[in-house]
Amino acid sequence: MKIFVFYLKYIVIRFRSIIKLNDTRKNESLSREKLDDLVLLKLKKIFTYAKSNSPYYAEKFKDISISDIRTLSDWNKLPVLTKEDIRNNFDDIIVSNINKSRLREVTTGGSTGQPLKVYHDRANGVDALGWRALKWWGVHPSDNIAFIYRKVKTGIKAKINYLLWLPTKRFFLDAAMMTPETMDIFIERIHKDKPKVINGYVGAVVEFSKYCIANKIELSGVKAVWVTAAPLSESHRKIINDAFGCPVFDQYGCSEVYWIAVECKHQNGLHVFEDSRYLEIVDDDNMNVDDGLYGSVTITDFENLAFPFIRYVNGDRGRYLFKKEQVCECGISYKKIDKIKGRISECIRNHDGVIVAGEYLTTIFDDHPNAVSDFQIKQCNDFSVILSCVINKGCDNSLQVCESKLELLRGLLGSNLNISLCIIDKINHDAGKTRFIISEIEDA
Repeated sequence: MKIFVFYLKYIVIRFRSIIKLNDTRKNESLSREKLDDLVLLKLKKIFTYAKSNSPYYAEKFKDISISDIRTLSDWNKLPVLTKEDIRNNFDDIIVSNINKSRLREVTTGGSTGQPLKVYHDRANGVDALGWRALKWWGVHPSDNIAFIYRKVKTGIKAKINYLLWLPTKRFFLDAAMMTPETMDIFIERIHKDKPKVINGYVGAVVEFSKYCIANKIELSGVKAVWVTAAPLSESHRKIINDAFGCPVFDQYGCSEVYWIAVECKHQNGLHVFEDSRYLEIVDDDNMNVDDGLYGSVTITDFENLAFPFIRYVNGDRGRYLFKKEQVCECGISYKKIDKIKGRISECIRNHDGVIVAGEYLTTIFDDHPNAVSDFQIKQCNDFSVILSCVINKGCDNSLQVCESKLELLRGLLGSNLNISLCIIDKINHDAGKTRFIISEIEDA
């Protein structure tokens, strides 16, 4: 009955999501060849649409025609869209052929860069992409969900949201105000409403998990924990798994483009939602790199027809898995990326210009996930580096592991740099959004 009411509600208020859900189910059964054909068709459609309806893209693509895009590799011919492009051409990116009521303003988080305002298309049916992921994880979108996020609605807005979500119960822990009192209230709601899914920022979910473990609080009944907004280290995955006793799934997206890639149950890479997003990994010349190599994440969104994102460089870095790693036991042909491990600005360097990329630094404890429960690398504006670690007291060699990572950093950056180890009890992240690497160097 609950599932019936759930779908009936969406047929009334968001019919496009139901249509898109049916499309996603069909696309999951496509062969690799047919999926490539579908992707190329959608690339051509969004190119033609944006060039015809967006003043910005009309000018940007004036010397490129649809006949120039014959294969997927031809997409390299298009210029990229940067954050600076959006700031300088905001009004011109908006298409002229739809009602402005379809525009929903979204501001990106500023914890790892400058905040950016963009628009989403209210009519794009993005809910279906989330439903797809939940299905992969063995839960239903009508199941109750508990969230650990920032900017939690209160008062009349919270009551309206509660009514709109019925029959599903959704409740929140504010990641910006995680105290023993607020976490105890959240735990009471979990026991009462029995959510099948916990969703939140990695840092916030880890802090809540630690609290539950320390206080020996059992959280039975949760089938999946879904984390996003920061790199998920194996040590953090273990902490969350220990607290909830269920699989922890990594999901990649950004405020500008939701639902880019997710883990399936086999957790050996994140499947890119290729029927909705075209994800490229590019070099400094904005050309695609080979599978297995790191580069800048570049996204084309097929769904946002109000404010098109075509070859948008969002500031993250990642890599596609090697060809032999692309085949998955789940049987779905969508390509897989490795977990996103850092942002372009998140790196450390020495006086000689040697740069150590964040996607490497965020994984330095992956071979000893039990050694630390949290860590952070900070480079001060005088180039000194502090490795802060919260050691796991249940691991006998935690301190030795931390000291070995200190020596690793010294080997990478040189002995003439002041690099120190700091063992602390807690690392304060940005309201739940984890920052493994912080650099105060002005040109970083």
